[in-house]
Amino acid sequence: MVVDEQGKIIEVVPDATVDALKIERHEGFICPGFVNTHCHLELSFMKGKIDAGQGLHTFIKEVESLKKPNDAEVFEAIKQADEEMYANGIVAVGDISNTANSFAYKTTSKIYYHTFIEIYAFDETRADAAFERGFALQEELKKYLGSKTQQQSSITPHAPYSASTKLLGLFTTYAEKNNSVLTIHNQETADENVFFKEKKGSILDRLTYFNIPTDKWQAPGKSSLQATLPYLPANNKLQLVHNTFTNQEDISFTNNYNKNLFWCFCVNANLYIENKVPDVNLFIANNCKITLGTDSYASNWSLSIFDEIKTLHKHFPEIDWDDLLKWATLNGAKFLGIDNTFGSIEKGKTPGLNLINKDFTNIKRLV
Repeated sequence: MVVDEQGKIIEVVPDATVDALKIERHEGFICPGFVNTHCHLELSFMKGKIDAGQGLHTFIKEVESLKKPNDAEVFEAIKQADEEMYANGIVAVGDISNTANSFAYKTTSKIYYHTFIEIYAFDETRADAAFERGFALQEELKKYLGSKTQQQSSITPHAPYSASTKLLGLFTTYAEKNNSVLTIHNQETADENVFFKEKKGSILDRLTYFNIPTDKWQAPGKSSLQATLPYLPANNKLQLVHNTFTNQEDISFTNNYNKNLFWCFCVNANLYIENKVPDVNLFIANNCKITLGTDSYASNWSLSIFDEIKTLHKHFPEIDWDDLLKWATLNGAKFLGIDNTFGSIEKGKTPGLNLINKDFTNIKRLV
């Protein structure tokens, strides 16, 4: 493999065709740079501030109540998190933004970012105002990205339990008009399905806690995914994140609705919050397109896709390393629409190169 100083692959050739003195040799396995398809860079200041294992209900309340530090501290935390991801071999990130706090820094980073501007409003009377806020944030991002804004950003929902059907309709209209990719948190806890089936549980308690009206809302009597997906685009690329309590019936339903679905696992975050991991083998058996994310420093010990790979291997040792690496590279690049540059080692691409040692325990960024 011949690579220029910018990391662009000039040619992939057999060793015998290159002057032996010009070959740089490494012991281990070389793979493309990693694609982290789910992160919350702006929450990096929360590193170590929320105890693990408390469950999502308590986790969200603590995130909402945690005092935000001054802007300088927030910026420094974002910078350190970005530099850590780069050092850990990450070349591209699908990043959730509820604020403009990370916009300026991301445009100076060595990492490629697609910004998912995340909007929520369970109360349908607030749908229009919430979506307008999304437009305002995208206009703020446009100051930094210019003409690349539509390509590198989307206005996207947070989760089924934080979006009214009216708001979901606004996302669909927007996405279909702009051919944008969407992402949504999905079935991270068992209570999410309980809420949509029976209008009970901790999600109902949390909505009440935040004074969000639910009296006019009727439970659809089906899982959150089956209740929500028909209100989202049937053809746009859509990434479902976490999927900890997704079952076969849900997967069969989605396969009949949208052929451009990607399923993102953030297993270390699942362990951090709920101490549970999804049934990954179920998704493999259904030929699902799988991607990997780290979630945020509010809910993880590191921002390393390689750590996510190692955790998956620990819990599912039967999964082939080649598949794990594909999820961490090419699949993520395809979801973000950047596989012409990232995701695989091919002539003309600039995918970044990572060296994994023979024992698959350590990673070193080469390019």
